[in-house]
Amino acid sequence: MQHSDILNLAGLRVDGRLPADLRRLQHKLGSMRNVDGSCYLEQGLNKVLVTVLGPVEQTRQDDRHADRGTVTVTIAHAAFSGTERKARRHGDRRVLEMEGTLQQSLEGVVCLELYARSDIRVNVNVLEADGSLVCTVINAACLALMDAGINMTDMLCACSSGLVKQRLCTDLNQVEQGSGAAYLPVAIKATSEEVVYMQLDARLGAGQLEAAMETAVAGCRVLRDYMSAAIRETMREQAPEV
Repeated sequence: MQHSDILNLAGLRVDGRLPADLRRLQHKLGSMRNVDGSCYLEQGLNKVLVTVLGPVEQTRQDDRHADRGTVTVTIAHAAFSGTERKARRHGDRRVLEMEGTLQQSLEGVVCLELYARSDIRVNVNVLEADGSLVCTVINAACLALMDAGINMTDMLCACSSGLVKQRLCTDLNQVEQGSGAAYLPVAIKATSEEVVYMQLDARLGAGQLEAAMETAVAGCRVLRDYMSAAIRETMREQAPEV
């Protein structure tokens, strides 16, 4: 009997997780020098390094942003980060789409009115990609902004859900995401649980869509607890001894 058959009989996914399980999480905050904030985040085989520089003076003054700041996002994929074995450069359609998603999501929570005529630069380096990458990038960017001390109205947390062999599963990996079934990444505000981003890659009935949303939000709640604990731990480590 093959390994995949054994997992199927046990009701497990291809990587041994239960349908509602998230992949293993590991992080490191503030490890980079010469930047204002940084976060290295592993979510399963996804490995992302995000650095934040700013607020800094805008290189181009724009009257449209005279009373508020801007967020600039740059995403770079290492040549060895995915299965295609090539670097995705700035200007690539998928990179531009992810940059736009991350920028709009962050602008929804960063207090830009406090950073008039200033720019907050978020640089993302994807070291390894294995499905639900946009969710990992959003989580890592939010942690990096908090590490940099950027004022935000709420914390962002993101998780995906989807159909895997007709079962709703949480936090899809690359094999599951590429199976051709429904895939739904969702980002919410941690406190209000307001949805700031979602994208459905296949058709779902109204009932299935609602269930998929609930599954993704449940994963976001788990990530919210993890990220909150990570920030509190960092604050305790950095607090001066009395």
